[in-house]
Amino acid sequence: MRLFGRKDQELFALFRESARMVIRGGDILRTVVNDYTDLDVKMAKLTAMEHEGDRMIQELVRRLNTSFILPFDREDAFQLVQKLATTLDYITGIIDRMILYKAGQPDERVKEMVEVLYEALQLQEQAFHLLDRIEHNKKEILQCCQEIGRLEKKQDLLYRNGMAYLFEHHENDPLAIIKWREIYENIETAQDYVEDVGELISNICIKYS
Repeated sequence: MRLFGRKDQELFALFRESARMVIRGGDILRTVVNDYTDLDVKMAKLTAMEHEGDRMIQELVRRLNTSFILPFDREDAFQLVQKLATTLDYITGIIDRMILYKAGQPDERVKEMVEVLYEALQLQEQAFHLLDRIEHNKKEILQCCQEIGRLEKKQDLLYRNGMAYLFEHHENDPLAIIKWREIYENIETAQDYVEDVGELISNICIKYS
């Protein structure tokens, strides 16, 4: 039995597609760090996709503002929208800084950080696909959110180790430290927003199941 009505299903479909849009951004990011060529072309694709995502977010906000009855708390819904949009912004920012700073070929530390972020994005999308049947899918949703939390802790460790490596191996190249530190920070911040979404979804599960 579904907890929400037909109009709510349209809203959930928009949430699912927004989460999928963030995954598409993650796909482009993975391509960049593993194939450091044609960066301008890849950035143009990501920028076009980001604009499409912005339009989708605007439609979500419009629906939320005009819905008399929401499937869950309005504040929770707006936070989910905002955090999805911000995650995509940070993913764009990672690639943008690589191009702007001419940072060079990403090393294995950056690749591992991006893979951890991408895994969390996949779990986030999975949770959104399950959200319209909270009572039936509660256990699986919470498992996704718990795994997102675990990955955030892993990312924190990778970030600290990466920063230590930068200062150890680039002590005579402060510009390299500055460039890669910002890239590391964007990856970690994107991960933080995914964790925030996981926590919000967990709270929604507790409220409505």
